[in-house]
Amino acid sequence: MPDYALPAAPPDSYAPVVDFEWFMGYVFDWKQNQHIAVIGPTEQGKTNLIYHLLAVRSYVAYMAIKVRDSTLDGFGSQGGYERIQSWPPQIGRFRKREASWETMPRRLVWPDASDRREARAEQQQVFHTMLDDIWRDGCACVVWDDFWYLVRLLGLELDAKQMLLNARSNDSPQVIAAQRGAGNRMVELFDQPTWLFFARETDARNLQLLGPSSSMRRGFVANLDRYQFYAENTRTDQKYRITAPLLQAG
Repeated sequence: MPDYALPAAPPDSYAPVVDFEWFMGYVFDWKQNQHIAVIGPTEQGKTNLIYHLLAVRSYVAYMAIKVRDSTLDGFGSQGGYERIQSWPPQIGRFRKREASWETMPRRLVWPDASDRREARAEQQQVFHTMLDDIWRDGCACVVWDDFWYLVRLLGLELDAKQMLLNARSNDSPQVIAAQRGAGNRMVELFDQPTWLFFARETDARNLQLLGPSSSMRRGFVANLDRYQFYAENTRTDQKYRITAPLLQAG
């Protein structure tokens, strides 16, 4: 491999730019017992990319934590996701009953966060209950949106470690959305996922977490376009650069 150092990018041939539909149809292989991670700063398209990757999963529980999120609104209007604020999910306006995964396969688990003082306790309770049920039943995919908030502010670090290390045994794939690759005390963030997706990073400290200035990963991540991702399969060593179509806000 030719020598290079930042700010120069590695040779294009080591991570070619490919069409997103081609990547999804011919390259992206995400088995039910595998995890993925999407890493990068805000407003670089992490949620948008996750939306498209989730198309291959049958049952999804997406842990949403913001008061408002226009991209997540698009999950409901275009992707068939149903927003629920408590767990277990219920259907029926008058005679409510618990929803099965078959009747509600795609769920935005989105507790009301409009009251700052009450939001954390409500979110923690709902997410704890959800994770317990999914651990028992298996099969559902769990999306950890804003991983740092969930792990540090809501105190779900042990839950996250347990799900990353053991949930593959009951076919519950985990999706981690994080702003940086370290700082969470979560070494599993790089070790456990089969696919890693990195958005453009310009912060020198965060780039150092990706490797030395001559590392391929760091070189590509530092030179990505906005909304473009460097995709790396940690098992097969496949590497590509992709850009998902932008999801319109709901």
